[in-house]
Formats: sequence, structure tokens, C-alpha cells
Amino acid sequence: MAAKEDYAARSKERRRYIRTETSVPMTIYIKQDDAAKAVNANTRNISASGSMLEVGSKLPVGKEVRIEIDAPGSANPVHCRAKIVWAAPIPNTGRYHCGIEFTNIEEDNKNTFLKFLCDVIYKSGGI
Repeated sequence: MAAKEDYAARSKERRRYIRTETSVPMTIYIKQDDAAKAVNANTRNISASGSMLEVGSKLPVGKEVRIEIDAPGSANPVHCRAKIVWAAPIPNTGRYHCGIEFTNIEEDNKNTFLKFLCDVIYKSGGI
């Protein structure tokens, strides 16, 4: 009986927010020395706390980055800070998936981000 309970505890969803599949372009700015390297990415899924991305090169896990999300229907991109929490190669493609955790969304961008996120969830049938 203990084995079943242990398996159930390990297999529970650990995310606090709904994660919705969507493809939205974003730019990741990684600080290198005195400059910032821009990396183009596309979301594969997104939630209020983070996103899984597809990128052309492996990103440094643990690194704090700046992000611009090109939210559809918004006049300006959403600016935020995030942390790269994992990275893994996509087999036979030369590309990578990575997971980011949003750490700070600029105050004047919060409403734009929330509207974008609600629209994505609504269109996916999640609400």
C-alpha cells in the first residue's frame, strides 16, 4: 500500500497555475560582460509563473535574464525578468527546449501580461 501512496505523491502536478500551449515570439536578453546577447525564442506553453520555450541554442541554467514577450494584440511587448530553470536538447534538431520562471513583471506591463494570458487560456478552452 505504501508504494501506491508514494507513487501518487510523486506523480501529482506540482504547478500552481494552468499551463496553456501556445506559440508566441519572445526575445531573451542574456547579460554577457558589459553587453546583452539577444536570443529569439518561441513559447511552447505559458502560465502565470513561467514558460517552456524553444530556442536555437542551449541557455545557461540558473541565469537571470530579461525578456520581451510579443503579446498578440498589444501595442508594445511585455517586459519582465526571468530565471532559466532547465534546458534540454530536442532530439535530431540542433534546437533546445528550456523552462523559465518569471521573477518580476514590470509594473506597467502586468495588466498587458494578464490580458494576454487570459486570452490564451480562453482561446485554448481552459476556461
